[in-house]
Amino acid sequence: MSEQEKNRVRDYYNDHVKEEDARLDEHPFEIPITLYFVNKYLNPGSCIFDVACGTGRIAQQLLDNGFVLGLNDLSDKNVDLVKKRLLHNQNVQFIDNTDALKSSRWNKTEWDGILILGPLYHMIKKEDRVKVLELAYQHVKPGGYVFSSFMTRIGAMVFGVKNNPQGILHQNGVKMLWETGTDESFVEATEWFVNAYFSHPEEINPLIEKAGLEPLHLAGVEGIFGERFELYHQLNNNLKKPWMDFIINYCEDIHMVNQAKHLLSVARKPE
Repeated sequence: MSEQEKNRVRDYYNDHVKEEDARLDEHPFEIPITLYFVNKYLNPGSCIFDVACGTGRIAQQLLDNGFVLGLNDLSDKNVDLVKKRLLHNQNVQFIDNTDALKSSRWNKTEWDGILILGPLYHMIKKEDRVKVLELAYQHVKPGGYVFSSFMTRIGAMVFGVKNNPQGILHQNGVKMLWETGTDESFVEATEWFVNAYFSHPEEINPLIEKAGLEPLHLAGVEGIFGERFELYHQLNNNLKKPWMDFIINYCEDIHMVNQAKHLLSVARKPE
């Protein structure tokens, strides 16, 4: 990423820290699906590097479950909030305000697991996406796990239709997004995205393999709810858990993957 791109991403998260902190309530599937797969492969006491940790919502859950964490984020406002939220916890090794691609903390230890749940959204160049996954490969233990998140092009399209349907009129709008994974006058023209790259599901496993990792799972995080979170929030409380369990049980079905807004890749470093 260029310095200009990094500054745009940093400024965005500094300006939207409250909204980003609340986003995981509006998007209710990301935390449960991530925890499901982390707990499938890692045990309490395992050391995890949460790269670009955001406001620390997932980190908080992992710490509560007994994991040991190192955290970093590009946004100084995110880091300030994470320090207030988590720094008192004895299982926090560090909380750094650093760029994912340049952080010296990759070398802190040989990690049991690495979370990359945000940076890949903002790396428009494929070589940058590969580079951060290669860093994970280099610094996770043999037999360790890398959990990485992507945003889908179909999810972006549905978001754009809801929030900026005029993007169909611009040469660098809808058509550009669909053909390239990024745009200037569709989702990027809303307040809620900056320097964003959106993937098709079939891109993910080849990218993971290019970094030397072995793909194990590709989950459609929201499944049928996709960019339709309002359908979940409209459910009665006694129906939400059964629907959540259904999504978790079937999140790897290709039809769920193709409907989702977020994809979670689980990969392993060969021993």
